[in-house]
Amino acid sequence: MSRLIKEAMVERYQSRFRDVSDAAVVSAQGVDVLRMTALRSALRAKGIRAMTVQNRVCRRALESTGLKPLGDLLKGPSTVVWGADSIVTIAKVLTQETKTIKEVEIRGGVSAGQVLSKTDIEALSKMPSREEFLGQIIGRVLGQAARLSALAMASGGRLAAQVREIEKKAPPEAPAAEAAPAAEAAPAAEANPAEAAPPAGEAPKA
Repeated sequence: MSRLIKEAMVERYQSRFRDVSDAAVVSAQGVDVLRMTALRSALRAKGIRAMTVQNRVCRRALESTGLKPLGDLLKGPSTVVWGADSIVTIAKVLTQETKTIKEVEIRGGVSAGQVLSKTDIEALSKMPSREEFLGQIIGRVLGQAARLSALAMASGGRLAAQVREIEKKAPPEAPAAEAAPAAEAAPAAEANPAEAAPPAGEAPKA
């Protein structure tokens, strides 16, 4: 391979993997073209891409990327798999596809600069993906909100019933007291006045 071709391949790999932080390496040795095409299509449907690489050139290209540790897994026929929203989704899809295409072997991967073994990838495949995890969180929050709402409504209903029960048991209110008479009745008869004086010109009787 000429130096010019190698430099072009290095640039190609760097442009593909420069912003990638999660990836896996598989061996597809023994997989025919038709099944490899089917595998790529299945991965693409999940937002995952796959590229068969030239190990030595790819290692050189990865030196300046976050996938530098991936170089230790590039031994023998190697296909780099990346994409989706996390390494968990990659692990899930690869583990599922290897059940259909037995010749595909997962070697390991890299996530956030940490090397992952085949066992690590298999363990990750059993974890909830980002979407599944968010779905679980949202489900729990909505469930809790529904329970709180039901409790609040039930408490309000019980409170209203208790208020009605208290109103039933309360004694009836006494009628308003009638206004007292403006003034007490005058005495039936006032004290007798002094006897009237005799008419003028009459002498008092002896």
